[in-house]
Amino acid sequence: MSTPQVDIVVVGGGSGGTLSANLLAKQLSSAIHSGKARVHLVSGSKLHIFQPGYLHVAFTGQDPKELLRDEDDLVNRDIHLIGEDADRIDLKTQAVTLKSGQQLHYDYIIIATGSVANPKAIPGLSEAALNFHTSPEESRRIWDALQRFDGGHVVVGIAGVPHKCPPSPNEAAFLLDDYLRKRGIREKAKITFVTPYPRPYPAEPMSRVVEPRFQKRGIEVVTFFNVESVDPAKREINSLEGESLSYDLLLMVPPHRGADVIIRSGIGDADGWIPTDKNTMRITGHENAYAVGDATNIPISKTGVTAHLESVAATNNILSSIQRKGELHKYNGRIHCPFEMGSHTASFVIGSYDMPVKEVQPTRLRYMMKKGFAMFYWQTLSGNWDWIFAMYFGRTRRVEKSQPRPA
Repeated sequence: MSTPQVDIVVVGGGSGGTLSANLLAKQLSSAIHSGKARVHLVSGSKLHIFQPGYLHVAFTGQDPKELLRDEDDLVNRDIHLIGEDADRIDLKTQAVTLKSGQQLHYDYIIIATGSVANPKAIPGLSEAALNFHTSPEESRRIWDALQRFDGGHVVVGIAGVPHKCPPSPNEAAFLLDDYLRKRGIREKAKITFVTPYPRPYPAEPMSRVVEPRFQKRGIEVVTFFNVESVDPAKREINSLEGESLSYDLLLMVPPHRGADVIIRSGIGDADGWIPTDKNTMRITGHENAYAVGDATNIPISKTGVTAHLESVAATNNILSSIQRKGELHKYNGRIHCPFEMGSHTASFVIGSYDMPVKEVQPTRLRYMMKKGFAMFYWQTLSGNWDWIFAMYFGRTRRVEKSQPRPA
């Protein structure tokens, strides 16, 4: 086999990374087989986790094992899967250094390292609060705590921003209410939802959907509550505004930051978010480097659907460059976040860069669609079903003629 002419490295084996590698391997199959191209996927985890399922582990008792698949079973056979984490990424020398010290040099790179829950950013939070954004095991701790809960004050909400999956704090409150009613102890519990935003949900159209449903269920809302610290001994949560709330059970979504490798490599901001063009997905200042999903600094929802659509744009731009098509693919910022609202109903948060978030009422049908997507998720990672995405979402990117590079 001759030395490959093009090396592409994808860093991160989550939704965006796995899909990106599969899309590239699919489109470059002939070049890979003839030794003219190679696609590497760097992923230190042998397991791929369906992270939206954390919510159901926490509040419905779903078995965490149901969220797991072997990464090796999800990637195209033409991909060189590297089972270790990246230690550093050097965008200037175009090299990725692995934990073992081995270096991978690339012609193109896609960084899909995701985000990291960071409860230690707030004093006392990691000791006092449980959350469902860290791991299946941490989510299970919530379920176990609920089995022991017989009444009292439960505080649910947002401890800091940004965080992935914007609807998830609200979903937690709805599912908690469902659970307590099912056990017949809802009247023994007070649920308070705290948020740094001026309304129950950040986007006003969807807040108009959430607020009356919170009121109907007796879920109290405390707005403009920016968490400063938590006192585990006193069981109090304190805000920057000088307010305090006592609790018996604290369920908080912690603030998130970028991955350690991004911070170590100095390619993100102070919190590890990678500066990225919101349309092309190029990393600022680097024509051959792309970032997708939660890893970027793009002010848009950090969700799996977003990562998917961004990956399609990024991989198409790499393919266009390799194949000299002269095309520039631009993602339009489409979001489509499932939003469970209890009693087996769900809505979706829908918007784009040019289309404000819509008001979408929850229905049983949308709940079934959300459940269906969870089962279909594993197939979407292959890249073979994007025609369904295109049919359902409509146009999520536009193609332009790229400007010729200066001589």
